Amino acid sequence: MLLEIFIIQEGSSLLLLRHSFTKKKYEINGNLFSGLISALSMFTSELEIGDIKYFQTGELRVFITSYKKLIFVGLVEEDPHSEIIGSSLKKIRESFLEDYSQEIENWKGKISIFEGFRKKIDEIVYGDFSKLFIEKDFPKHVIRVIRKFQSKFEPKYLKLIGEETGLARAASVSSFKSLKKHIRKELNLFSINNVSSSNEQEIQIDIPMCPICRGIKSSEFSCKFLEGFIEGYIKKSISLDSIQIKETQCIAHGDEQCRFKVNLT
Repeated sequence: MLLEIFIIQEGSSLLLLRHSFTKKKYEINGNLFSGLISALSMFTSELEIGDIKYFQTGELRVFITSYKKLIFVGLVEEDPHSEIIGSSLKKIRESFLEDYSQEIENWKGKISIFEGFRKKIDEIVYGDFSKLFIEKDFPKHVIRVIRKFQSKFEPKYLKLIGEETGLARAASVSSFKSLKKHIRKELNLFSINNVSSSNEQEIQIDIPMCPICRGIKSSEFSCKFLEGFIEGYIKKSISLDSIQIKETQCIAHGDEQCRFKVNLT
């Protein structure tokens, strides 16, 4: 999966934006970064417009695309998804140029103007990955990937992947009873579960054999992907802009089950 995105001004090598998806920015020492810039100079001279290339440095794979004096770089660890990563990087490039072409043309060196682009990067990258998770052996593939990377990535990004996946999986329902039936059936693809409610504004979901946090011990609740998945699925199913959802128990935290409480108001 993508660890970081860099947007660099060609020629000056000025870093316009560095966006990290991990809990901690990947440590790039001076020698490696100098080597990276040198490699970028070499690769970008060979790139055709719209082209994507990559090179390997240790355990990392570096994806590069260049356009209009800008270099877009994706830092990837253990990459099995070159095609989708290349596609995401192209979308980021096109979106950045669409949003900031005028600012870049008249740019006076203020890097902070690009901070607002972070949200767009998140939407592009995790929208693409949620589609991949749905298309390939759902949900086994997504469980494997989330379990592999969840210790490295910010919880908000795991939740975002889950929400995008839930939105894509959901179908409209006509009643509260039908909603409970559909969410139970969908979550059964992950694990056995119990969906209960005391009224039509609240839902409680218990998963006693959670595949996301199985075998994990943590001082924090660990099922942000499922939290996001349930949120996206319910919002799409009953056409709500937002709902409130919170994981209140987690097996990784020492509880007997993972429990999610949903408020529809």
